Amino acid sequence: MANLRFLAKLVLSQLRLHPGRAVITTLGVVASTCAVVWVVSGYDALVSQFDENAGKYLGRYDALILSRGGPPGSPTPPIDESLIASLRLDAGVLEVNPISNSRVSVNRVQPDSEPREPASSLGLLVGNRPPVNGAPPIDPTLVSTPASDPPYEIVSGEWLGTDPESLFVVVGADVAEEMGVAVGDELLVTALANQVRLQVVGLVEQAPETPSLSEGRGGGGGGQPDAAKRAGRDPDRASKERPPVKPAAEAGGTQLGLPSGFVQGVATNAIYVRPSIAAQINGYASQPQVLQVAVRHTVSTDQFRQVWQEKLASNRPPLKIVDFAAVRGGMESTRSVSGQQSQAWAATGMASLAAIFIIFSTLSMGVSERARELAMMRAVALTRTQIAGIIAIESVLLAAIGWLAGLLAGWLMVIVGSRVLPGLFSSGAVLGWGCVLLTGLTVLIGALGAAILPAWRAMRIEPLDAMSAPVTTPHAGKWVVMGMVGIVLSAATPLCVFVIPMSDAWRKWCYAFVTYPVLLLGMILLAPAVVVICERVFAPLLNSVLKLDRRMMKTQLSSNLWRSVSATLALSVGLGLYASTQTWGYSMLKPFTPGDWLPDAIVAFHPVGLEKADEPLIEQVDGVEPEQVMPLAIEQAKFDWGESEQPSRLKFGDNGVICGLDPQAAWAADDPMLPVEFVEGDRESAIAALARGNACVVSQDFSMATGRGIGDEITMIPPSADSERVGYRIAGIVSLPGWQWVTKFSGVRRHFVRTGALIFANREQVHKDFHLGRTEFFWLNLKPHADLTAVEAEFQSIAERHAGESFTATGVGEIKAYRPFARMTASETVRKAIEMRADDMIWGMSYLPLVTLVIMSLAVANTVIASVRSRTWEFGVMRSVGVTRGQLVRLVVAETVLIAIAACVLSLLFGLTAGWCGVGMAQFGGWFAGPPSFTIPWAQLSIGFAITVGLCLLAGLWPAIKIGRAEPLELLQAGRASQ
Repeated sequence: MANLRFLAKLVLSQLRLHPGRAVITTLGVVASTCAVVWVVSGYDALVSQFDENAGKYLGRYDALILSRGGPPGSPTPPIDESLIASLRLDAGVLEVNPISNSRVSVNRVQPDSEPREPASSLGLLVGNRPPVNGAPPIDPTLVSTPASDPPYEIVSGEWLGTDPESLFVVVGADVAEEMGVAVGDELLVTALANQVRLQVVGLVEQAPETPSLSEGRGGGGGGQPDAAKRAGRDPDRASKERPPVKPAAEAGGTQLGLPSGFVQGVATNAIYVRPSIAAQINGYASQPQVLQVAVRHTVSTDQFRQVWQEKLASNRPPLKIVDFAAVRGGMESTRSVSGQQSQAWAATGMASLAAIFIIFSTLSMGVSERARELAMMRAVALTRTQIAGIIAIESVLLAAIGWLAGLLAGWLMVIVGSRVLPGLFSSGAVLGWGCVLLTGLTVLIGALGAAILPAWRAMRIEPLDAMSAPVTTPHAGKWVVMGMVGIVLSAATPLCVFVIPMSDAWRKWCYAFVTYPVLLLGMILLAPAVVVICERVFAPLLNSVLKLDRRMMKTQLSSNLWRSVSATLALSVGLGLYASTQTWGYSMLKPFTPGDWLPDAIVAFHPVGLEKADEPLIEQVDGVEPEQVMPLAIEQAKFDWGESEQPSRLKFGDNGVICGLDPQAAWAADDPMLPVEFVEGDRESAIAALARGNACVVSQDFSMATGRGIGDEITMIPPSADSERVGYRIAGIVSLPGWQWVTKFSGVRRHFVRTGALIFANREQVHKDFHLGRTEFFWLNLKPHADLTAVEAEFQSIAERHAGESFTATGVGEIKAYRPFARMTASETVRKAIEMRADDMIWGMSYLPLVTLVIMSLAVANTVIASVRSRTWEFGVMRSVGVTRGQLVRLVVAETVLIAIAACVLSLLFGLTAGWCGVGMAQFGGWFAGPPSFTIPWAQLSIGFAITVGLCLLAGLWPAIKIGRAEPLELLQAGRASQ
């Protein structure tokens, strides 16, 4: 203990002697801790609200009864009325409220005098149009409920009235806040069958998010065995069964799959109407999908489960009971919770790196500057272990002070931020023990890790080293060898991704656990070479700009290479991740951006299509090129892979969109509607093959994912005739960048949410093979400067000529289309929406690296302070022989700029390599298998580089000013004292 106190006194005396370095290091740890507190406090708040949110989710009910469910996006099977009647006869049941969920588009009706808000990226593509399968459910869910009393607490207004025909709606409070809706406002609710205007009469409070109620989350309750499984039946059989639906040809209309809202249980992002109003909006009577059950006070939920669990499990479809415990467990596995948890771990990892580099920079420079002092201590009495102890105590002390101050500063920052910017903390902010322990562990690991190398260097100092100053400039061969090894290690990652043959599973494992870490190690080894090369290339340029003698800048960084490398690596942690994120993001954006091969727009007449006599009306619409209109026969059908398994690279590829068209009009050399690039095959042979029938043209990414080329056959299953099989032989392979987003929002995904391919075939052949009725889709080109809104309005008037007709919906049957819709999806609008969405997502992923970059700039401040202090005698001599104050200031500025340039070059190398390899790995992940594209977003990268240079200039500002204000004698005295 006495030995520890003695070492602590030595550390404290050193910190008092050089307080600037200790303050900057502590500030770095404080900033790292604040970053973790900022992210983790939101996660802690979410966890602390699980009980409260579970109670809000159930409302005034004790349990829910719902289907065990099928695959995500599959229709929810209805609950039989006889079961509901039996539940109501149970003496222990107080109330049974059957509800149903349906997906709609919801928009606030804005007065003409109110300025229109700019549309979001998804709002541009959806707007007041009906929802479609491909688009994500961004609007509130329509909930049909007959409950006479409000199921949740009324925030404002009142519950739905007793008149079932009143056009009233009650809105969730969070939905109302997001949409800017209050009691008395009106909402425009749009479904495939109708568009109805409803008046808001009340707002209710609900849980902020729907829990995950999938199987295995306690939904069955009590751990009881499944009765259906014990009986030897398939528990999912009932969920796969659907009411008998006539083929489209027999029904006299079109068969569609209703858009699914991905809701299992009670929707929380919801609006509430009476069943009769829901039927008017949807075109069919609502069928119960979820039962809200309230039991009497004399009966517990466990007793209710014991009575009904076996009966519900043996029902068709099998049902399950969801109680408070199951809801709370489901809250823990929602996407929001997992996303915030991932952000917390990412912030912790970045903060650990920041703490390690900043403390390492301080300790490493301290060992270099105090080499003689440490050697004298060794000569007097201290052992190697005690020397290492001094370094370790200094590291832990700086970390502990920074951690405690960081907790306080972070908590104050969160409190102020949650009040000034409440949108950043949707769940509130709580400084829980998890946050305290996580930040403490982060800082401790960072401190101990940062002390290892400096302690090892300090232990190697011999007593005789006190007699002479050690040589700090390493031999040139050392950094050359390290650079060559770094290049070899960095090259291993692209070789693994693009060159070395291996299975997809092994490639993903090798990339994640071997080559990517090796890439990081290679960049670290490459850093000394980058620093020296940047010094030799850019120092002469800085000499010219700053008007400095070239001899003053000749070895500005390499004379203290490891100190410069440390600062460069510290900056490259955040800047390198930023560069790789931007490069990967915008490179991946390219194959998903609609290319020039697309016509100006695709218009869909949903849900009943147009008769043959109405098709010429499309050409007469003002703004449409009459000679550039192409009717299409489109269906979304599953693939039949026969005895072979579905290709692993086609993760979402159990189905494809087949587009029947006129091949001559589409690809004729004179003036083609679809000027696609044929990767394999040619236009003439493809046109001839499609004209003969039973041939198709596929996209390049589909060919790469499946390994199927020209001459191979694709077999598909018509949705309206499961027993039939349709085969097409591939006659050509074309590049179709952006087909995914066009099919996502245009309504061509008629049955399934995801799809794996866009396939072209002969229109007449597709129409016959898939039993299609009227024409629903048209590709067309527009006249220059055509008004998209006016054109779509004319299309809408054409669609309404068939108001009141019926169509067939999968799993529902006949639906009356009170107001058919014309959905026009303009290619330019899709491009604009993608750019808006991509910018938001890519920059959202870049915030944490930029925050890390700001924190790491403190390491540069440490480096500059150490550089100035170590060269005080040199600066004094220079001032004595005529060097001006301004020249000394510019010399310090030049050093900071050189460090920034080295960090930018190293980060650019890492960012381009990591981003390129990340794009290449996408084709092995199962969600995109097309050819990898590589885009260098120079405009975005320049922002990060400019921030880096600016931070370095700020970091060197005070040392430069201080050295410029000092007198020559003062510098000489301080320099002699330090030596």
